[in-house]
Amino acid sequence: MFENSTTTLAPPEPPRRRLVSRFRDRGDLAKSPTDETPTWMDRWWTPLAVFASIGVLVWIAIWFGNNHLAHDPFFPVREGIGDVWFGGFARWDAEWYRTIAREGYVYFPGVQSSVAFWPTYPIVIRLLSWVFPTIYITGTVITVVSGAVVMVMLRKWAKLFVSPAVAFTAVMLLCVFPYSWYLYGVVYSDALFVATAIGAFYLVERDRYFWAGLVGILATAGRPAGLVVAVALVLRVIERRNLAGGAVGVRQLFNLRSLTRSDAPIFLSWLGVGGWSAFLWVKFGDPLLFVAIEASKGWDQGAGPATWFKFRLIEELQHRPFAWSTIGHVAHGLVVLGALFLIPRVKRRFGWAYAAYALGLIALPLLGTKDFFGGGRYLLGAFPCIVVAAELLVARPKLRSVILPLSLLTMLAFAVAFGRGSYIS
Repeated sequence: MFENSTTTLAPPEPPRRRLVSRFRDRGDLAKSPTDETPTWMDRWWTPLAVFASIGVLVWIAIWFGNNHLAHDPFFPVREGIGDVWFGGFARWDAEWYRTIAREGYVYFPGVQSSVAFWPTYPIVIRLLSWVFPTIYITGTVITVVSGAVVMVMLRKWAKLFVSPAVAFTAVMLLCVFPYSWYLYGVVYSDALFVATAIGAFYLVERDRYFWAGLVGILATAGRPAGLVVAVALVLRVIERRNLAGGAVGVRQLFNLRSLTRSDAPIFLSWLGVGGWSAFLWVKFGDPLLFVAIEASKGWDQGAGPATWFKFRLIEELQHRPFAWSTIGHVAHGLVVLGALFLIPRVKRRFGWAYAAYALGLIALPLLGTKDFFGGGRYLLGAFPCIVVAAELLVARPKLRSVILPLSLLTMLAFAVAFGRGSYIS
């Protein structure tokens, strides 16, 4: 499927044939001049090369912030193992993950507690912590590997629907997205979540529902957005089943009667969020404790009008509109609104299930934060929006030549600030 297609059903996986035959088939595909892609852009290693190249710049930026700028008071200079290169990646929520990996989960009513952090990432850290000298280094390695997987899987998923040129641009766009420094080593769960989420959806498109369900377990237990992944995976299976039968219109596309026994493995993905809720219920007596904990003092993001209508942000705009924190919150809000603007295009390009998935991710900062803070990071998983944005840039080369370098510079500036301990996202 190439740029002008509106098909929302990925083409079937090609049979395993001789390499020469597969190249011949690829050459027979009709392409417009704008679809021509340099050979190196379509190599399997291209996403890894781009990720590694930009990753070097991110590491230098965080190293500089950690070693050559005055630190935030919360993060005094440390001289532990590997802190020269790895210390700048262990900021803010990294301490929560370190505590969970070492001591498990705790909950104190009305106080910020570790039950706010979902289990996939700290479990993987704990499982691999024996390999590396510190938990922070373990977390950094897991994030780097996950970030590389994100880029590979993004390109593989995108190529099911769009041209190689758009798929490559999507990789570039995500690599330099202003908040993507979280994919290059920061001890946060985002990279692992995004990798497992894209992987699960890719496996769905390849009709491998059992493996999609297993990978989906990791995604749905990875972050609050796992709830969105669990629903969207099932919706996509239903949508694909009905599209194959020629369905049109929302009611026909999501006719549950089309599901067969062979589709059942996709429901394995619900074991992630289900298992997490069961753990919270058994240990702390509340299966939805991850929701209630957000209202704790300091986070102050309980569900209600004050959060939904951003009273905190309105107050900041009234009293300190030019403070760096206010500017940062507005920047997050603009990213969220920009992603929301892309939803109709996501629906046209990839279908209702992917539109629902992207909209669900957008709803988290839109309705679940008091000031949009964190929105840029939360939307790292909105890969359908990344691809349609790349499609727009491919059609506008001059704009692309401005957006990509400017986004890279912004990300590097944020990485420097994060390295010194600034609270950016």
